Amino acid sequence: MFGFSLLGISLFLYIIRQHKLSFFVFVTFMLNGWCVLTDTILGYKNYDLAFIYIISVLIINIFLDKRKIRYIDMTIITLIVLFIVFLFFVIRFSYNHYNFTPYQILQGSRASFLILCYFFLRRMEKETFIWLNKAFFYITLVTSILFILEVFYNLPLLPYTMTVKVDDFTGIMRYYNSPPLLYWYLIVTILYPSILNSRLTTIGSFVFSVALIATLGRTQIGMTFGVVLLGLLLKGKANTLLKVLIISGILSVPFMEILNLRFEGKYGNDTESEVKSIFSGGIADMANGDYTDEGTLTYRFAWIYERMLYLSNRPFGESVFGLGLISDSQTETVQAMYHFNLGLYNEDGFKQQMTTPDISYGNLLSKYGYVGGFLYLFVWFYLLGFFFIHRKHLDYAFVGFLLVLDLMLISIAGTSVSDQGNLIFPFMIFIYVNNTIKGVWKDEEGNDEEKAAMVYSNSQ
Repeated sequence: MFGFSLLGISLFLYIIRQHKLSFFVFVTFMLNGWCVLTDTILGYKNYDLAFIYIISVLIINIFLDKRKIRYIDMTIITLIVLFIVFLFFVIRFSYNHYNFTPYQILQGSRASFLILCYFFLRRMEKETFIWLNKAFFYITLVTSILFILEVFYNLPLLPYTMTVKVDDFTGIMRYYNSPPLLYWYLIVTILYPSILNSRLTTIGSFVFSVALIATLGRTQIGMTFGVVLLGLLLKGKANTLLKVLIISGILSVPFMEILNLRFEGKYGNDTESEVKSIFSGGIADMANGDYTDEGTLTYRFAWIYERMLYLSNRPFGESVFGLGLISDSQTETVQAMYHFNLGLYNEDGFKQQMTTPDISYGNLLSKYGYVGGFLYLFVWFYLLGFFFIHRKHLDYAFVGFLLVLDLMLISIAGTSVSDQGNLIFPFMIFIYVNNTIKGVWKDEEGNDEEKAAMVYSNSQ
């Protein structure tokens, strides 16, 4: 009942216009409870609570909130609407073609509607965003410290229901509950700490760097630090870049052995050999069941390849609309329909057929088919392009660009793009930047936002 009680409080707060606290609870649902208020602790899935919140707030706005939205970006609205319309076609296809029950379809599709949060986030006030951004910084700082202690000392400091395994490369226990906004605050504290207005940003940049290493994810570590370096280069701050490289080199000394083991690998699974495997037929071999090293880059692409190969021999509609909106928790139905070689084992000992935590694009293909997957990715590409175009107009646009770029890069090794909860912060940054450069929000004291709006106007 705790989860529903929290949901009820958040909706009541929204009705009485306490939007800061209401949005705080909502974002908590979207980000899986900060890995603290997990589904088990809440008693309900975070995404289910977020879904109910979204539908409820959209209805509340229709009847109770008569405020006009001063600026509307029709491009992103069009992209979201196109995706939602297509999603209803996928639902119909799942019902008529695959004969899934309405309950099975609801269970398999409800998280896909989280993208609708954009339509009420547009009403978010500037002060609300700034307050939330700072509050989330402190939450991420605390949970990052707990995550570091959890990994290096194998202490159960954060709720974790998965089986903890020793990483084959480093011998360290590997946990998958790193803070959801870790990448954002690592980028911000290094590149633009001033936007947080906190004395803890320097400490934060160190903590977030160590927490990133503690994830033990080669793609996450390499891509994120690479994006940070790219940000420093784009800013044209050679001196800052040199300082960061020197400091990073010094701070990384205690973790050098871990990094070397993780990137060099064991058992022939180092990064270089994986790349060679991809271009020398390793994907097809793995898809055919010749070997199944879970978590490798070859495995991830083979997971997609196996399903693409399956769809190529199926009716055309399945390529358009996907494998059907059904959850892997519907074990009996899913296992009777699909028999893929590749997939992680669930609690019942069956291979997951519909989704994977290893690569975003496999999930998009499975859920939405080729067409729906591309429609969904267009939202991400639009955000990336928007932030890139306006990167010189506002600091938030610049770091927003780096965040979206990072999430898209690491999507080859996780669910950063396919997991709709990860859209929440790019949406919030987008709304802040959009309202600022269009002059919707004015800075009372003078005037970073106002200047940004003038720069934008003069550039048109």
